[in-house]
Parts: sequence; C-alpha cells; structure tokens
Amino acid sequence: MKNNVLFQSHLPTRNQFPVESVLFYDQILDSKPFFKKWKKGFQYQMPLKAGESLKTLESLQKVLKKLSRMSLPQTTQLTFIAVGGGSVGDFVGFLSSIFLRGRIFVQIPSTWLAAIDSAHGGKNALNFDHQKNQLGTVYTAHRVYIVHQLLTAQPQVRLNEAMGEVIKMGVINSPHLFEQVESNEDDFKEKNLISILPQLIAAKMKVVQTDLYETKGLRRVLNLGHTMGHVFESHYKMAHGEAVLFGTLFAARFSFHLGLLKENDFIRISNLIFSFTSKNSMQNLLQKMKRAQIQKLLLKDKKVTAENVMDFIFIKKIGFVIRQKVSVQKILDEVERQATEF
Repeated sequence: MKNNVLFQSHLPTRNQFPVESVLFYDQILDSKPFFKKWKKGFQYQMPLKAGESLKTLESLQKVLKKLSRMSLPQTTQLTFIAVGGGSVGDFVGFLSSIFLRGRIFVQIPSTWLAAIDSAHGGKNALNFDHQKNQLGTVYTAHRVYIVHQLLTAQPQVRLNEAMGEVIKMGVINSPHLFEQVESNEDDFKEKNLISILPQLIAAKMKVVQTDLYETKGLRRVLNLGHTMGHVFESHYKMAHGEAVLFGTLFAARFSFHLGLLKENDFIRISNLIFSFTSKNSMQNLLQKMKRAQIQKLLLKDKKVTAENVMDFIFIKKIGFVIRQKVSVQKILDEVERQATEF
C-alpha cells in the first residue's frame, strides 16, 4: 500500500482533480468564506449533513437518486471527493466503493479526528438496525489531503476531542509519540498536533499495512479503548474521540489490575489522559450506567462471539499492546470494580 497522503497549507487547486469530479462536503463548511469560494470550481457538488444519521441506507438511497439525476459521465476518471469529518468520509467512501463497481475516492478531512484516524486505512461503513458500522467495505482513498487551512478553522474543543485517538496511537506502537504529547500536556495546541500528524498517520498505517482486511487479527490492536469507548459513545452520545479517551483509561486500569501493565506506565497513561479530562468524569460515567445497559451495548459489539467472548486490547507497556479473549461478564465485573475502587 503506497503512501497517498499529501500535506498542504491550503485546499488543493481545482486542476488537481479530474473534470469528472463530484464534491461531497459537510454543509457546515458553507459558513467558511474560504471554502465557499473554493467549492465554486466544481460543477457537481452535494452538501451533506454530517453525523451518524448520514450513515444509513435511507441517506444512501437519497444520494444515489441525486447522482442519477446529475447525468454524470461514466468514465474511469469519475472521482468522488469527501470534505468533512468521519461520518462524511465513511459515507462517501462506502458510496465510492459501490458506485459503478468502484470509482476514484479522495478524502480531505476537515476535523482533527478524521485527519488522524478515519481518513486512513480504508474502512467505510453505514449503521444498520440501530447498530454502528454494520454494513461496510474496505476501500482505501486514492489520495488524502491534510490541509492546514481547513484543520485550524476548527474550535479548540475539536482538538481536545481528538486526543483520545492521539494518545491511543502512542500507547499502541509509538513511545516517542507518547512522550511528545506528554511533554506538552499542560498547553497542547494546534501547532503541536500539526507537527506530529505525519507521525500519527505513519503509526496507524504501520498497523494497517500488516492486515488491511483484518483477516489476521493484527489490525485489531487499533481497537484499544474502543470496547468501552463505544459503550460511552452510544449511551452518553459523546464525541468519538472523547469516548476513546475514557475507553483507553478503562483499558489501562484493567491491564494494571491484571498485572499486565507496570505501575510507572499506568501512572503516565492515566496522568496524560487526566490532562484532557478529569478523574471524576470517568467515575461519573461508570457509576451512572446500570450493568444491564452496559451488557446490552457490549453484546452489540461486532467482536463478540456466540459464546459472549470478545477480543480485548490490553496494554503491556507504552508502545506495546496485546489482544486477549475476555468474556463479557468479566468486562462487566471490571466496570463495577472501577466504579467503586477509583
């Protein structure tokens, strides 16, 4: 898998795309004058309302009907461009993979979270039957533009929400990356994240390239923090990156309790996470949920087997994680322990 990521200070010029291009974008970007001016160069364009409600078969059908009315040229150069966050990238990636048996797909992430994580690796998905990411394809973007102008137009809260995925990648396979965030934890700004974006993307792609289609199980280490993260995200309707932050803290506590993670690394991980959230927040999340509610959400996880066992990603040390089978009941017991002991 070749490196297809381009770093640019401004949005790419129109002549960097084929004439036969369709621009899909998060409609909120219409509030940015520089974006409104840029999009005028595209004959075919479609604004989308970002969010989980976009990732449905109903939305897909509506967009397909609009595309059919556009009378698009059915050439091999037909290109779908997605400008937006994770939901827009997921949706347009899925659309690109099925339209006319697959068309060129370009991503221009507009959120830190998408720039760090979802724009890379090829996973595209729609939600189905009230369950997250149940229908999907693996269809890597032909190009990904990381645009400084677009990313720095976000409010500070979006940067904070992205820190879950940033810390996660450092814990998985990059002690140096972890240390860079740790050294700036008291005042982490846009410039800090911009400077480490190439390393973050490289760290993720190092894992993805070993197991693109997730047939070997190697790619599952990227699920660190996501087991309980998805529970928090679904139950509390919180941002994905924030949920992963709490999910990673849960995994660190679980790993330390089982004797897998040494105290020094456990303290470092916990302290770094607490610099972007608070210890009390974690306790409130765990204490306000009932066991039956958590169990219901865990059983919807696509990693769960018929025996109610799932792969859980534990932390051995900063830069090294392992995958182990754990029963849903054991995770529920650990939730109760953490809710009362910390």
